[in-house]
Amino acid sequence: MPLPLWTLPFKEPHTEIKLINGSYYKYQISYLYDPAKKHTVKKSGPILGKITEQGFVPSPKHLLRQELLNPAADIKTYGIFALFSLLLRDEIPSLQETLGRPLADMLLSFAMFRWAYQSPIKRASLYHAHHFSAEFWATDRALTDKAVSGALQSIGENRGLVMTWLKLLLPESAARESFLLMDSTHVMSASERLEVNAKGYNNSFDFGKQIRLMYLFSATMKLPVYYRLLGGNIVDVAAMDLCVKEMGVSDVVYIADKGFYSTGNVAMLEQRNLKYIMPVRRSNPAIHYGPIGDGEFKIKNRRFIWQGRVIWYYQYEASGLQFATYLDDRLRVEEEQDYLTRIRTHPDTYTEEGYQERLRRFGTVTLVYRMSGTPAPDEVYMAYKQRNEIEMMFDSYKTFMKADVSYMQNRYVLEGWLFTNFIAMMAYYKLYGKLREAKLLGTYSPQDIIEMSKAVYKVRIRGTWYLAEVTAKVRKLLIKAGIDYLN
Repeated sequence: MPLPLWTLPFKEPHTEIKLINGSYYKYQISYLYDPAKKHTVKKSGPILGKITEQGFVPSPKHLLRQELLNPAADIKTYGIFALFSLLLRDEIPSLQETLGRPLADMLLSFAMFRWAYQSPIKRASLYHAHHFSAEFWATDRALTDKAVSGALQSIGENRGLVMTWLKLLLPESAARESFLLMDSTHVMSASERLEVNAKGYNNSFDFGKQIRLMYLFSATMKLPVYYRLLGGNIVDVAAMDLCVKEMGVSDVVYIADKGFYSTGNVAMLEQRNLKYIMPVRRSNPAIHYGPIGDGEFKIKNRRFIWQGRVIWYYQYEASGLQFATYLDDRLRVEEEQDYLTRIRTHPDTYTEEGYQERLRRFGTVTLVYRMSGTPAPDEVYMAYKQRNEIEMMFDSYKTFMKADVSYMQNRYVLEGWLFTNFIAMMAYYKLYGKLREAKLLGTYSPQDIIEMSKAVYKVRIRGTWYLAEVTAKVRKLLIKAGIDYLN
């Protein structure tokens, strides 16, 4: 009889789970070589405790043995747990309810260590022993590499549970009133035993073995709300349809990068009835620059303000597609000056003829798009500009999380690892949003706040935990950023 899903996180090496009178118990086991039988035999050891759907209940004797072997720390890092749990206070309860406390708490702990320390699996046990999270999450066990790998594999094998939780992240109102942006990135893979990695193309011109990550990003919530692992040789268009179906949403817009636009790629998107926004290279003959040369251009065309800059625009159709060309005067002046300067410094590459040819293109961006309803051109432009936030997220994923290369050898452990990275990126993005709202990004980065939080401790005195001393500067900063976890 197979074990229930909720017992699997507790099935570690050198242990076994027994069903006795309708309840599940965990026992220690060892393997010894029997000279008489000439093979290894299993030897049962002491009972470790009882497993319930609410968690693991250790036996009193096991607790005593653990205490003697691993005395509890009386000084623990508190700030990381407090900040992480504050940022994800809306998501943690639903995760624990969806996955069950034992599995959810292990994954939350590891996600937090990934977020704060870019921790590999093998270091999770060390961080767990010295962080205050152990007082709330996975309180009854050490996060050994085997235990963490088991938890990652458990969630990696149950994509249905992942999707149940991801759908809870996106309120119905957010799905109705706005749209989701879709994009992908590559992660190089050093595994020789992972079937999903494959040689593929990416914008870094690295054609080695890689995997692809497809993300959905909420334009309203400004948070990642979905991810999916793809083979390294799978193109975005081929995967988009299934991603949209899996998430169960309709208003998803694929934001392409420069160079993606072609009649073939547009045709594939149209055939799948998918929505998109694509920039068109300025030299593409499909773009109509005629209106910009009109002396009454600013009388005949409309404008809007974006980040303090005046953006002029006009719309037209070509080959059955909807185009919008935007002109940023400030950018136009900068580009003109740059080109004219280069005519003097690099006359072999930059010429007067080239300047005349590009004169109407300076400061422009042209978008071809297909979206729900009839969006205003300023909405299309602002949606495209949000691609910068997605690119920032991917850059943070690879640099801050140090996740630009994967060494995972097991597909399901990799899936679980990506799941914890997704949780960590949600916390990172929420912290980024708090700093942006407080207008502190010019002075502090999310990494700065995380590093400050590593120096916030709690100490245990006669069985009671007390917050250690914190400077007034740190207290004021946390209050100003709207992340005061000290009170």
